[in-house]
Amino acid sequence: GGEGLMATGERTDRAAPGASAAPFRSWAARLGQDVARIVVLGAVAALMLAFFASGVYQLVAEARAVENLSFEDILPSPGDILDAWRTHQGLLLDRHIPETLWETVAGLSMAVVLGVAIAALMDFSPLLRWILYPVLVVSQTIPIFAIAILLILVFGFGSGPKITVVVLFCFFPIALNTFGGLQSADPELVSLLRAMGASSRQAWMKVRLPAAMPSFFGGLRIAATYSVVGAIFGEYITAQHGLGVFLKRSYSSFRLDQAYLAIILTALLSLLLVLLVNLVERLALRWYYTSQRSDWRGPGIY
Repeated sequence: GGEGLMATGERTDRAAPGASAAPFRSWAARLGQDVARIVVLGAVAALMLAFFASGVYQLVAEARAVENLSFEDILPSPGDILDAWRTHQGLLLDRHIPETLWETVAGLSMAVVLGVAIAALMDFSPLLRWILYPVLVVSQTIPIFAIAILLILVFGFGSGPKITVVVLFCFFPIALNTFGGLQSADPELVSLLRAMGASSRQAWMKVRLPAAMPSFFGGLRIAATYSVVGAIFGEYITAQHGLGVFLKRSYSSFRLDQAYLAIILTALLSLLLVLLVNLVERLALRWYYTSQRSDWRGPGIY
């Protein structure tokens, strides 16, 4: 018995140095990971700062190279912009703004239907997800200008090409955000409904779709800001009416006051659409924006 106790003590003594070295190795590994992370982040930050500095230097150098450049040549006074509004108020309110607004709302509505449908298909079928997701990514790499020219050849010079350009601008963030929201649904809630006898369609409607709604409205907000710009981009290429036409004619005649007026109206229309999306979201997701949830910072969608 005594010999056994002595052997056990010897084994304990021999194991003690290895056991004491294990925390040191773990600490050294964590230290190495932290150092590597700091080095990588520092390199990325330094690279971004270098590009930023070179871009600012290039802009300053080109601005200083222009002779007799004054502040008034770059930014007209608010009085000049207000005079441009008074001069073209009737034309803007009767033709240009309604045309741009119609193309924006029509294209955004089509993008919502298309984006939600694509997100639902990718969520239902892994095969469709494997096929459609690369198509979504590739669709954003094609120059919109080249597509707009082709659309003019197909649809003519009406509103069709401009509406299609708006759809191309807007459906990607809607589809991607909605798909991400569907994938982030709580699997325990889905399992609970399936255990209670719910079908896949019922579980999708009761759990997955409500969970995706906040992400959907997040994508819709991004798309709303893109929609007006997309409509003006299409009008800038070819159109008879719209803020894009007004902007193009202002630049052609070197009227910066009219150009800034078009830019301000574009920003106001975009802001109006974003506020409208926020209002619809508050009305549609009253269960999401509750006083109890706003005071709680825990994880989860509820």
